[in-house]
Amino acid sequence: MAKALPTLGTGSDTAVRSALVALVDDSDALAWQVRAGAATALSAADSDLAVPALAKALTDLNADVRKAAVLALSRHRAVEDARTALATATTDSDADVRACATRAL
Repeated sequence: MAKALPTLGTGSDTAVRSALVALVDDSDALAWQVRAGAATALSAADSDLAVPALAKALTDLNADVRKAAVLALSRHRAVEDARTALATATTDSDADVRACATRAL
């Protein structure tokens, strides 16, 4: 399932994209791979939907989810809120997350 999630963000169905937002936010019930896949899929979604969810995903306990959120946010870096979130990620506890955020800016 997690491998199929990245392709969902390219669909035009608003309900699918909204479901991806919910998946990214469900850290209690879902495996980190699902949350990371949802974050990746949101890279192809509209910025107004994706950026708030991805910014919130930067607080996930799993570094791989945070890294996926940073990589997805980099596709939305034309949006000021995305750049703000990326700047925040440059101080992440994980070196990979910090490096990806720094490169994205």
